[in-house]
Amino acid sequence: MLFRYFLLIVLLMPLVAYSDTEPKSFNLGIGIYSLQVYEKLSGETYSNDSDRLNGAALSVAYMLTNKVAFRGTYYSLNRGNFPDTDASGFDALAYYGNGMAMRGFKWYIGGGYFSEEWNIMTESNSFSGLQLSGGFGYNWERYSFDMLLHMRDASDYDKHLSEPGTEISTAGVLSMMISARF
Repeated sequence: MLFRYFLLIVLLMPLVAYSDTEPKSFNLGIGIYSLQVYEKLSGETYSNDSDRLNGAALSVAYMLTNKVAFRGTYYSLNRGNFPDTDASGFDALAYYGNGMAMRGFKWYIGGGYFSEEWNIMTESNSFSGLQLSGGFGYNWERYSFDMLLHMRDASDYDKHLSEPGTEISTAGVLSMMISARF
């Protein structure tokens, strides 16, 4: 399904921009999304295990000004060596930074909310919470590149995914997006 969105965006990219220096307020993009959840053995200092899920994401961003933006992302993930584990969800974020609507380098920090559902064999778990986020990128006339890092509240993961004698200590996301600018 995400392939269809990717194809639609690629086909629309030549139509989205015109030659001028006006700020562009809307981005529609796709990218890769990697979620990693770190588990620590209770009482151990350096013993960590982790679950990593990777997949594709569809993102929509609206730049209110050159310094304030909002982004929503839908993602679908799979756990590499375990085909019976997948996750899908969304996050909604607000950012403050610089250069978000104009051509050139941009950076931003902010926070927001995430909600996702994991399917592990026949079991399904829902997770949601707050996250801190930051990123940087570059805007060209018609396209944009973003690299984002999200640090999530791990307490919901800890309730459902940790095994006896362990705790989920950290949950984070790294994503890279290519967007068409309108």
